[in-house]
Amino acid sequence: MKRRVQKLTRLLGIIVFAMMAALAGLAALPAAGLEQAPVLSPWAIVALAAAGGTALWLMHGVFSQHFDDLKLLDVALQATARGEVPPEQLQTRWSAGNLDEVGDLARQVSDIASRRAMEAARPDQRLAAVIGALGDAVVVVTETGQISLVNSAAKGLLGDTRVAVGTSIYAALDRGALADAMAAAQAAGRRPVDVAIDTVEGETLNARITDFGQHRGVVLAIPASEVEHYQEVEHALDLHDVPPAAEPVTFDTPLDRLPGFVFDTETTGLDVQRDVVVSVGAVRTHGAKVYPGLTIDRLVNPGRPIPARSTAVHGITNAMVSDAPPIRDVLPDIREMMRDCVLIGHNTGFDISMLRRAIEAEGQAWHDPPWLDVLLLAAAMDTEETDFNLESMALRMGVNVSGRHTALGDSLVTAEVFVRMLPALAKAGVKTFGDAIEYSQRATRVIAKQREAGW
Repeated sequence: MKRRVQKLTRLLGIIVFAMMAALAGLAALPAAGLEQAPVLSPWAIVALAAAGGTALWLMHGVFSQHFDDLKLLDVALQATARGEVPPEQLQTRWSAGNLDEVGDLARQVSDIASRRAMEAARPDQRLAAVIGALGDAVVVVTETGQISLVNSAAKGLLGDTRVAVGTSIYAALDRGALADAMAAAQAAGRRPVDVAIDTVEGETLNARITDFGQHRGVVLAIPASEVEHYQEVEHALDLHDVPPAAEPVTFDTPLDRLPGFVFDTETTGLDVQRDVVVSVGAVRTHGAKVYPGLTIDRLVNPGRPIPARSTAVHGITNAMVSDAPPIRDVLPDIREMMRDCVLIGHNTGFDISMLRRAIEAEGQAWHDPPWLDVLLLAAAMDTEETDFNLESMALRMGVNVSGRHTALGDSLVTAEVFVRMLPALAKAGVKTFGDAIEYSQRATRVIAKQREAGW
């Protein structure tokens, strides 16, 4: 607080100096032959305006920094409450220096949150010791093939880059062979089944597979006595979580029970009348929970070259999509996952326009699903803010940003932004889907710009 008082004292000194300069200017008017000039001559008005403008400009600088630092403190406190590491973007602010007391407090809270989150994220060392002592490569896989747990022996046996948490087991093991093994495990209940599974290189591995029961997936144990490994385990077992069954949405559906399909596309360009999709990504949400085990992440062959300027944004090249399926082969997965959900996105109108055009081009019927746009909700919530770039919104909401400008990466960031908006929306009286639609229409300037862009 002392530093704040010092700044304000200096500011008041500058104001006094400016006002004295203005009075001196008035006193000098007679010497300039303007004895008959009115008290508020043009010179006096200019001097006073300069003094006032200088004072206002300096006050704006001091207080805008103060309120920016308050926002950073809020982000750090939210991260602490959730037990998460604060967004990496905050480090840019810390390294820039020039922090006042509030900014310095935000930095300290951020450091505490980071330490606590890293401690909490470490797997239980005793569990790691048990799994490490088995001498087997252990992999836990969801029913869709995502890896939710892997030990170092499995990494050594199947490849570090191929078997990481959140990636697909099918990068290491043959899809057909593993599907047969998973079916056998499900049929056996919780009784382990000995199976032979082929790797993608054609090597056959003897393994023991056990159904994961209500958690939906399997546990694979593969002998790996000759592989050097450590008592280390990586896991994200929440990948096995599934949302409640989605029911048809009405305007009265509460936001805290809203089934969401957070969707994003990457395209050949931004013209909704001519450009086409090259990638789709989506993740399911339900109320304030994101389900990272329920995702879509598909490249799409656009049937035309991808302009270099678009590749520079999303990184998708012509070679990457040459063997990808056309959009018509991806649409059934999108329709199935979107069933009875609200489509949620950032600049949602653009993605709906691209999806509508793709479906109609295949001769299929299309009806716009119920949808929400986090950009419109944010603009309605903060009428003074002008930066609604997804990355900027994520920073303000305390969301770590990764995988930007990929369809799935942007979907995951958008999903986290949306669920973290819910408490502020509830405080503003926005509690149902109908409330959210009505509230978002307050963002008239943003809506006008979106319509100008064609969606």
